[in-house]
Amino acid sequence: MEILDRPNPIFNRKPDFGEIFGESKELYQKLFGYGAIAVLIYLVASAIVGFVFESATGLNALSQQLAEELEGSRDFNTIYEKAIDFYSDNTAVALITRFGTDFILLLSFPLAGGFMLVCREMDRDGFSSVSTLFEGFKPYYWSRLMVLALIYFVLSKIGLFLFVIPGIYIWVAAVLGCPFVMFGGKGGVDALKSSVNLVNQNWFEVFKILLVATLIGWAGYLICCVGRVFTYPFVFVTVYMLYKHMVGFDDDPISEIGEN
Repeated sequence: MEILDRPNPIFNRKPDFGEIFGESKELYQKLFGYGAIAVLIYLVASAIVGFVFESATGLNALSQQLAEELEGSRDFNTIYEKAIDFYSDNTAVALITRFGTDFILLLSFPLAGGFMLVCREMDRDGFSSVSTLFEGFKPYYWSRLMVLALIYFVLSKIGLFLFVIPGIYIWVAAVLGCPFVMFGGKGGVDALKSSVNLVNQNWFEVFKILLVATLIGWAGYLICCVGRVFTYPFVFVTVYMLYKHMVGFDDDPISEIGEN
């Protein structure tokens, strides 16, 4: 099954904070379970890949050794000093493990694309199926999403090393890349360019919306981390709504705004 909504020419309606969050909340409640499944799959994959890399680089054994040294210690200063020394001595190993894990996890990016399609089906038809979550792994989408993910991975890591601010800019400017692939039929490079060009016109508005949505998503960490399974999908629902309001679909009344 392929559901590809071709958008009208980009008109970039200025995103309205209250409107987008109101609709995001309503849609999130409809597809709550689908989002939890997607995030759970990602977290399991992340744990497995992370464990494999930590074992391969030796970070797992080093961490275990540190834990044994700190066992029973209640002196905060001692714990702090040992932790600082640990990461100072093993910076290269920790970075290799982190970047290697993140790189391999790019293979799970099509889940985000599938979730965009679930959002569209639920928003348009009021129902969807679990199989739609895996539509992004079909060849038509997969190759484009992998190009997008790879370019974003490189740019975001470079941006974070350049005093963080460029990384934040890329995080916001590239946010519509995935929807442009799934709904606009664009290739990875064109999807990223379209997202940057569009978001740049209202960058701060998009930043505020994305920041609040992300804080809501991270709120799950306050519930023993398990809550992330239930809260983080709200971020992706918000991304879908940003695309809907800024680009639109042929069969959406909101798209008519861009034609008038």
